[in-house]
Amino acid sequence: MIQNISTSLPQQAYYSGHNISFRQNPIQTLTHTNIGSCLEGYIGKIRVRGVNNENKLLKVFKNFDCNTIETYSVKNDKDKIIGIIDISIKKLEPNWECSDPSHVFVDNLRNFSTPGTPYYQQGLEQYKDIGTRLLQIAQRRSNEACCNGNIKLISKGESLNWYKNIIGMKQEFPPIPGMRFQIHNPNQLYLPPENKEALSRLQGGL
Repeated sequence: MIQNISTSLPQQAYYSGHNISFRQNPIQTLTHTNIGSCLEGYIGKIRVRGVNNENKLLKVFKNFDCNTIETYSVKNDKDKIIGIIDISIKKLEPNWECSDPSHVFVDNLRNFSTPGTPYYQQGLEQYKDIGTRLLQIAQRRSNEACCNGNIKLISKGESLNWYKNIIGMKQEFPPIPGMRFQIHNPNQLYLPPENKEALSRLQGGL
């Protein structure tokens, strides 16, 4: 019988930092994560920017509300909520235009860390790209749920230009010149096919 087999490594191996890769702990981001298959709780991290464009990592948590709404919360290392999004998957029958109207509907998209915005919470460190990352999560869920990356939402007035100019969304019912009263809400937005890839890559993507 073979006894006293040593499993220790030379002392210098513990400090070299490049010979023993199994000692390194790669950061689990959402880059290759199937978000829909994740259970409630912590699911990974996202890369964002600080106020001076320095790289930051924030944690993402998933929760279910009545089994129909998925809530994703972004938290810092102190477990303070930085941003949040509610999404619901809408599977619909193809319409008369022979297109698939299935989509992910986004609600309650909030970034609590940006001063001067309606949802800013005093004392939080400022982060950039929170809204972008949350929409990329919604887009990933749309693809996972076979909704072709389709996203819809109803924008707040102060956010409309950001959705249109930065994210690339379009008004589903644009205002009609000369019409005093609009039948449909002009703030109802959708992500058009030509801008889906751009959103997935925006600021480096998930």
